[in-house]
Amino acid sequence: MKLVIVETPAQAKTLTDILGEGWRVEPCCGFVRDLPADKLGIDVDDFRPTFAVVPGKGNLVRRLMKAVRECEAVYAATPPSRAGEAIAWQVLALSPDAKDKPLYRVMLHALMPDAIRAAFAAARPLDMNQVEAEITQRTVNRLVGWSVNAAARKAVGIKTALTYHGMVALRLLAAHQAQLAAHIPKTRWHASVTFEQGGALFTAQIVNTKCAPLALRNEAQAAQLKMLLKQGMFWVDGTGQAMKAHPAPDALTLPTLIETAERDLALSPERVLTLVETLYEAGWISHSDSAPPLEAGEAARAYIRREYGTDYAVPDAVVSSGIAPTNISRIPENLPSDGAALYTMIWKHFIAAHMPPAKDRILGARILVGTAEGKTYPLELRATAKLFYADGWRRILPTTARDEVLPILRQGDELHPTQIAFDAVTSELPARFTEGMLVNELVNLGLDASSAVWAVGGLQTAGCVTADDSFLVLTEYGSALAAYLKASFDDLTSPTCAADLHADITRIASGEESRLDMLRTFWTRFERALRPTPAPSSHTVDEHKPVVLRPAEEV
Repeated sequence: MKLVIVETPAQAKTLTDILGEGWRVEPCCGFVRDLPADKLGIDVDDFRPTFAVVPGKGNLVRRLMKAVRECEAVYAATPPSRAGEAIAWQVLALSPDAKDKPLYRVMLHALMPDAIRAAFAAARPLDMNQVEAEITQRTVNRLVGWSVNAAARKAVGIKTALTYHGMVALRLLAAHQAQLAAHIPKTRWHASVTFEQGGALFTAQIVNTKCAPLALRNEAQAAQLKMLLKQGMFWVDGTGQAMKAHPAPDALTLPTLIETAERDLALSPERVLTLVETLYEAGWISHSDSAPPLEAGEAARAYIRREYGTDYAVPDAVVSSGIAPTNISRIPENLPSDGAALYTMIWKHFIAAHMPPAKDRILGARILVGTAEGKTYPLELRATAKLFYADGWRRILPTTARDEVLPILRQGDELHPTQIAFDAVTSELPARFTEGMLVNELVNLGLDASSAVWAVGGLQTAGCVTADDSFLVLTEYGSALAAYLKASFDDLTSPTCAADLHADITRIASGEESRLDMLRTFWTRFERALRPTPAPSSHTVDEHKPVVLRPAEEV
C-alpha cells in the first residue's frame, strides 16, 4: 500500500477516487506541529526550534503515524508551495519509520485526473532548502512576535498578539494614514476652449511643453490668460493621427485576484481565499501558487480561434504566471453566487491574456492662438479624439468607453470659440487603503498572498483597525500601538526590514544561504531588542510530547 499525504479531506476524497486500489490517501489538515504556545521554543544559542503537536491534532497524528508505518512508500501531495513542503516534512519528522521508507514529493497543480496522474509521474524528492526557509520564517516570526508582543503588552496594554507581518502591516497603514493627514490640497486652473466647426462642437486643452494640460497657479494668472484668449484669433496649425495599442492584461494571480474581486465584486480577501480553495478542490482552477500548465494555454488559443477567429488568437502568447481554469470549455454561467462570479473573472482574464492588443486610433489637431496668423502667443492648444480600431482582448473584457468625435480640420482653418472655460482642479488625496490594497502592499514586500491576508485580518481581530465604507481606519488603540512600534522597534518592524528578511529567506529556499548563517546575522542585529521574555499568556497544555527538530539529513 502506498500512502499519499494531502492537506484537506476534500483533496483526499478526490485522489482516492482517481488513484484507486493500492493507494491510501490521508489528510493532515495543515501543519501538525508548531512551536509551543507556552514558551519561546527556540534555543537562541544555536537556533534549534522545538516543535510540539498542534493542540487538537493528537488523534490525527497517531492515525498518520500508523499509516506511515504500514505503507511501502510515502507520497507528499501537500500544496505546491514552500509551506506545502514544510507541512509534509513536519508529518514525516514525527515518524521514526519515515526515514526507512521511499519518499516522493508530488506537486498537484490542479485536481483533474490527467493532471494528478502527470504529477505522480513527475514525483521528486522533498526539497529541504524550502523546508529550511519555512522554518527560518517561522523562527523569525516567533522571535519577533514573542518579545515585541510582550513589550507592547506592558507599554500599551495589548490584548491580542500580532504576528510579525501584522506589525509590518500596521506600520504601513499608520504611515499611509499620516501621509493622508499631512496632505495639503493644491488648486490649479486648467483652461480649455470649445469650438464649432462644420456644425460639430469640440474642445481643445491649452497644454504645456510636454503636451499636458497647462496648470495655472492662481486665479490672477487664469484671469490674465482668459483676457488674452478673448482677444486672440485661433487657427489649425496641423493635424495627425496615430495608433495606440493596449496590451492584453495578464492572467490573474492570487494578489491581483484579491484586489480585483474586492473592487469589482465587493468580496473580502478572506472570502476570496475561501472561494479559491473551493474552486481548486472542485477541480475548476489551477493552484494559485502554480504557473498555468502549457495545455491550458493551448486550450485557450484553440477556444479563441473557434469562437472569435484566427485574428483573435496570438500563436506565441505565453502566460508565465496566474490562475488558470482547468477546463477552458467550462464556460462561466451567469449564476447568482460569489463562486460563479469569481470563476468568471478568472476565466475571462485567462482567455484575454492570450488575445491580441486592443487598438485605438487617436486623432489630433494642433491649434495656435495669437493676434494674427503668424503672430502667435506662446500658447498651444491640443484637440484629440479616440476611436476604437480593433477590440482585441476587449472582445472578452469589454470597456464602457465610447468613441470621441473630432470634426474634419485642415491646416490653416480659422476657428471660432464658443466658450472659454477655466476649471479649478484640486489635487486629490492618495487613495485610502482597503484590505485588498494593504494585502497588495505586503505582497510587494515579498509576503505570499495568503499570509498577507491573515496578517491584515489579524489587525481587525486585535482591534487595531475598523472599516469605514470598505476603507481601513486605525482605531485609537491601533494608532497608539503603531506609534509604540515605531518608537521602540522602528528598524525591526519597518517595511524595508521585512523586505530584506524575505530576500534572505528566498536565498535559503534556493540553497544560496544557510538557515543558521541568516539567523545568526539577524540575531546579532536585533538581539538587544529581542531578549527572550517569560510566557505572556496562560499555560497551554500540549496534548503530545514536544518533539525536538531533527536535522535535515535524518529525514
